[in-house]
Amino acid sequence: MKKLVLLLLFLPIISFSQELGENAKNIKDNYNSLYESTIKKYALKKWDDDFHMVVYEINKQTDALFNVVDNFQTKYSSILYKSLIKWSFDERAEYNKKVWDAIKTIDVPALLKCEADWSMVKYEYDKQVKALNSF
Repeated sequence: MKKLVLLLLFLPIISFSQELGENAKNIKDNYNSLYESTIKKYALKKWDDDFHMVVYEINKQTDALFNVVDNFQTKYSSILYKSLIKWSFDERAEYNKKVWDAIKTIDVPALLKCEADWSMVKYEYDKQVKALNSF
């Protein structure tokens, strides 16, 4: 019984937000067409009409994208490139290679043109950078 009471007390704290977060709102407001054709499109494809999870996915992807941009270091460009290609969406690796070749600066609008799972790109990038720096 104590466990149930504790779970009920903390459930509102651990539940997922049902609103777009700051990063998602930023992208939606400032880069709407890219937001619609990449992040939102992917979330809807993954979660269909489970709109709570669509919002969760959008927030997860936009937070990861901002994190990649914020933590990017030029000396790890090849790691970011390989991570992006590895985690490109369905047959979009060749498209993402072309987008990458046109990028002049690693920033949100430039990377947003790529179609990739940003949470996995971030994970792969962080993992590879950490491994490289460990020897």
